[in-house]
Amino acid sequence: MTTRLLITVLLSLSLFIPPAAHAAAKPRPFAGSGILLIRPPFPAEATEPVAITLYREPGVGRLTELSPGKLPNLGQVFQAAPGETAVAVLGKRGEWLRIAYDDAGREGWVRLQRQWQYADWETFLKGRVVRLFAGMKKGVYSLRREPSFASHEVQRLSSSRKLRVIQLQEEWARVMIDLSTAGWIHWRDGDGRFLIVVGTTFDPQKH
Repeated sequence: MTTRLLITVLLSLSLFIPPAAHAAAKPRPFAGSGILLIRPPFPAEATEPVAITLYREPGVGRLTELSPGKLPNLGQVFQAAPGETAVAVLGKRGEWLRIAYDDAGREGWVRLQRQWQYADWETFLKGRVVRLFAGMKKGVYSLRREPSFASHEVQRLSSSRKLRVIQLQEEWARVMIDLSTAGWIHWRDGDGRFLIVVGTTFDPQKH
């Protein structure tokens, strides 16, 4: 009788667990090779840009037409300005950019528009403040002397520590903590997913 009562209580309590508690955490987004900021034709209006057309190959084989807000965006790692959508660029051919257009990872090509901004990660991240995602493996929070997991650890970092990016070398970023301390962190993992959250510019004298 006691066992049956206990099971009944546990089942009842499970009904009050919010749906979010059962859901798996959203995976960190893929970084790709750069970032595309999709902007509205008239930025002063801060409205979402008109729908964009995606192609199977640059200018060939129309796939779909979507509002930028429907694209998988980089909201977890970068806060775009109002009316802008930030997406990862997976490839580039001239003025054509390859991006993922749904959560299943299907890809298509879009033509770079005059009001949009594209930059490779080295260009975009240099001089910006970043911090590491929370809840990752301990090794991720090591500031190292050289861009290698075998390199000596200079300092252990926290997920709230602000770091200024000085240089990128593949999956590694050289960062500055203050005017006297610099080292290397792993900014994306072996699968190409972000390990950092990206901010704006950073003045170490005001940190």
